[in-house]
Amino acid sequence: MRWIFYSLLVINVVYLGVQLTKNLAEPSVVAGIPLPHAEGGTPLVLLAEQPQSRREARQAVASGSLCPVIGPWESESSAQAGVVQLRAAGVAARVRGLSIEKDRLSWVYLPPYGSRERALVVLQELQDRGVDSFIVKEGDDANAISLGYFSSEESAEGLRVKMRNAGYPAFVRETSKVVTEYWAYLVDSSAEEKPEVKVFLEANQSLKLDRVSCD
Repeated sequence: MRWIFYSLLVINVVYLGVQLTKNLAEPSVVAGIPLPHAEGGTPLVLLAEQPQSRREARQAVASGSLCPVIGPWESESSAQAGVVQLRAAGVAARVRGLSIEKDRLSWVYLPPYGSRERALVVLQELQDRGVDSFIVKEGDDANAISLGYFSSEESAEGLRVKMRNAGYPAFVRETSKVVTEYWAYLVDSSAEEKPEVKVFLEANQSLKLDRVSCD
């Protein structure tokens, strides 16, 4: 009978070893949910990281970043009158003023002299040479001598070189005039598609429909 006892003991030991080996080979499970594998598994992708979601987000930002506007008017009162016409046609709008740089020119000049007397002496020399010039009377450039404004950079540079060759330290600076333009911002971004807007623009040929930053 002793051999039967030892046989059963050996069988139990072998069975226990087989079960332990099988458990170690199976994937880990927590609360019935398999844990993700470190390698070879499907990576987790956030919704915002999916290509389609990123594309849709960009489109949403782009569509809300620009607003339709009509203009420009030179005066606020004229712009307000235009807004009244638009509202009468069923198009809501509001007036906003925008500072615009216009009339960009290249200024050729001699830097400010230490005194007006010295500037007058140089001015007389230039005029004796037939150079059209005048003294700047006020501001940061007071006592400087203006030699002219040019829309062409090449023309301004040509005069600068000519004056330097004649012994005068001429410089070129870009200047502009800041003006305020008034525009009608359409409250409804889809209003630009309305036929009333087209009719309004046809009746006001000096105005145009454009898109600018809503901010």
